[in-house]
Order: sequence, then C-alpha cells, then structure tokens
Amino acid sequence: MTILGSSLAFMDGSVVSVALPTFQSTFYATSSEVQWVVQSYALFCAALLLLGGTLGDRLGRKRIFAVGIGLFTLASAGAALSMSLSQLVVSRSIQGVGAALLIPQSLAILSAAFPGRERASAIGAWSAWTSVFAALGPVVGGLLIQASSWRWIFLLNLPLAMWILLLLPKVRESNTELSTLSLATFDLRGTFLNTLGLGSLVYSLSFGPQLGWTNIRVVLSMVAGVSLIGAFLYSQRQNEHAMMPLSLFSNRRFLAVNLLTFFLYGSLGVAFYIVPFFSIQIKHLSPFATGAAFLPCIAVMFLFSSRIGRISSELGERSFLVVGAVCGAGGLVLFGLSSHRQGYIASLLPGMLLLGVGITIALSPLANVVMSSVPDEEAAIASAVNNSISRIAGLVILSIATIFLSHGFDRSLRAQLRVSPLPSQMKSQIYADHALMTAVRVPSDFGNEAERQGRRIVDRAFTNGYSAVMYAAGLGMLLAALPVIFWWGESSQELETIPASLNADLKSYP
Repeated sequence: MTILGSSLAFMDGSVVSVALPTFQSTFYATSSEVQWVVQSYALFCAALLLLGGTLGDRLGRKRIFAVGIGLFTLASAGAALSMSLSQLVVSRSIQGVGAALLIPQSLAILSAAFPGRERASAIGAWSAWTSVFAALGPVVGGLLIQASSWRWIFLLNLPLAMWILLLLPKVRESNTELSTLSLATFDLRGTFLNTLGLGSLVYSLSFGPQLGWTNIRVVLSMVAGVSLIGAFLYSQRQNEHAMMPLSLFSNRRFLAVNLLTFFLYGSLGVAFYIVPFFSIQIKHLSPFATGAAFLPCIAVMFLFSSRIGRISSELGERSFLVVGAVCGAGGLVLFGLSSHRQGYIASLLPGMLLLGVGITIALSPLANVVMSSVPDEEAAIASAVNNSISRIAGLVILSIATIFLSHGFDRSLRAQLRVSPLPSQMKSQIYADHALMTAVRVPSDFGNEAERQGRRIVDRAFTNGYSAVMYAAGLGMLLAALPVIFWWGESSQELETIPASLNADLKSYP
C-alpha cells in the first residue's frame, strides 16, 4: 500500500513529460510558461515535504498519509478538468501539496514495519518500485495521449487512489506517541520562507531567458528568493521545532548522501524533461513511442533494483552509489553524442541503457543509506529531507538547464539565420517566435523549399542546445559521486559505539 501510494506521486511527477509539447501547442505557451506544469508540482512538493514529515511524526503517519492521498485525488480531478494553462498549474500545485504529505509517511511506515536486515530488503523494494513507476510515467502518458487525450493522465490517478484508501484501514499506525495539534509545534514560519523563497528563485530562473536578466521582475524575484532561502536556513538554527533540523547534517554520511541526491536527481530530471521534447519535435516520434523509448531503462530497473538493494546492504552501499553516478553520467553524455544520428536505436537507445544501469545501481541503496543514517525516531523527517532535496534539485537544476537550452537555441538559431539564403522577412518572422523554441511557427508563404529549410534550421538549433544541456547534466551527475568518495561518515548504528558525550555533541551541532 505504501509503495503504491508513493509510486503514484512519483509517477505523476514524470507522467506529464511527454505531454508538455501537447500543452504548449494546446495553450500556445512559451517554453518558460509550460515549464511551470512541471515546476509547480515540484515546487510545492519540495517546499512542504519537510512539514509533511513533521506532521507525520507528531500527528500520525497513517493519518497524514490518508490526507495526502485525498488531496492528491481531488487535485488530479481538477487538473483533468482544466480549461487553461493557469488552471492546470494551480491544480498541479495542489497535487504537489498532497504528494508532500504522503511521500515521507510511506517510507517511514514501511521502515517501522520491518526490523533489522529485513528493512534493507523492504526499502530496496520500495526504491525499485517507486523508481520503476516514475520511469513508467512517460510510457503511460504517451499511450493515453495518443489513444485519447492528455486529460486521462490525471484521471488515471482516481481509481488507483481509491484502491489505496480501501487498503489503508489494514495498516497499523507506526508511531503511537502522538502529539496534540498545536500550531506552536509546527514550523509555519519556516514553511512560508521555504515555499516563497523557492518559488521566487525558480520564477527568476524560468523567466530570465524570456524577459531578460535585467527585467525588474526577474531581478527582484532573484534577490527575494536568495534572501528568503537565507532567512529560512537561519530560522532553522533558532527554532526548536524546526521543520529541517540542521543537526541531521552533522552526520557526514547523511550529508554526503543528500549532496549525491541533489546532483543525481537534478541531472535525471533534466533528462526526463528534455528528452521527450527532443523525441517528439525533432525525431518526430509519437507520444507513445516517446514514452516507450524509456522502456529499456525501465526494464533494467525492474530486473535488477531489488537485487542491487540486497547486495549493496551486504557489501556496503558506498561503492554502488559512486559506480551508479558514473554510469548515469555516461548515459547522459551518450544522449548528447548521439543527438545528430538518425533513428531511435542510434540516437536514444545507448543512452537509455547506460542511464538505466546507472540509476539502478545508485538509487537502489540510496533510500536505505538515508534511513540507516539517523535514529528510528527521526525516520520520517530524514525521509522528508531527502525527498525534499530531490525535488529542490529538480526545480533548481532543471531551471538552470532550460537557461542553457534557451541560450544555446537562441545562439544557434541566430548564427544559422545570419548565413541562410532565406528572405529577410522570413528570418525575422522565425526569430520573433524564438521563445517557443521547437514550437516556432515557420512561415509557409515563402515557398515549400524555404519552409523546409526554415524548419531544418529550427531543428538544428534545438539539437545543438539539447546536446550541450546533456553534457552539462552528465557533468552534474558525475559531481554526485564526489561527496560519497571524499566525505563518508558514520551511520546511526555506528554512532552508537561513540562515547555518549561525543555523540551528544555531534547531534547538537547546528
């Protein structure tokens, strides 16, 4: 039940990826605007995961899990009924709130239900199935879009959520010492600062390429975002009910694995966002074929994730995390190197296979390392911190990646138009829509050959930008291995062998 619930939230984070070109054409949106269909979900999920973990620890994990599923279900219905891009973004934001409530509870309930070595196997299964469901998102989304409508990618959530709610009464509450509901025990100030800070920062990164970096809205939102996030971190040092206890990061292993999480998930989010655009609008694959392009990656994860989880718990997770990050980086680089080749087998399959190997090796032991790095009573908040960091990574790194993509596309488009024999008026019309990138409307009133040449120019411009972004994402995933190589401390179990006074000092370190 917990695996199905968290998998539902993970899949919904990726299922829209193949629908983004459809959203862009349906609502005639710029790349910056359509990006918020993904970013709004990730923003509220990332900002509120910490509060969700705290709510579960203090009010009951089963209770908060049920609230999260209910809210997620209602928002899914709202997204399916959306008649404008703004309505869709609002519904996706509410979905993110529901996901923030249910995700940390699912892993904490599962962790409490299995003792000792059985826990590592159970968490490995959780990691495997949530990763598989996340990777299945583009496949399911592509099939539903091609067979019917994009609205079905949200309607699909309703029967699955109902099934989860029917199973919920059979689950026992994992923490019995619950607190009474008191606003004083919740870090509402931290929640506000974190949400508003992340939202302001992501807004500036998203719309900077479109509005210009000197635009007053972009500058003010950037300054506000950095200032609010700084205020949030400061507030966590001063608040005894902090939503993100900074003492967790005094454990070097917990710190290292969360740094790995940031770069790993951030780079992975770039691939899941940009590859569907490339496949549909440059390689001209159908939405279903684009989703099916991820099947080799999914197959590797499905076949080997559970085994890797068990083996890594016996041999030690550190080497698996490093090797997985390196293989994943190689897969992303292969996407860039193969971008100019024709056909799926030559342009996408090699990267998909190597990326699948990398994330299977790295993600299978990741959750177990997070949970074993802290005492049992901090399990939910540790899970929430790690999941929040993975979402923040997607927000920040994807926003930065789209900046590189936008500038790379713009630079390549201008360079090609400058030397092109196309009529000047046609060049001006093409460049006027450059913010739409692959959705640029190439004029047809200058002849068929001129139209075909203009389309080739737009496609090459996007391909060049796509390749550069994939190289940068590969570098980002490679950076994920560095904290694990050079900064690997004790787990919570190992901390028990440290003298009590030193252990207390470590836990109280801000």
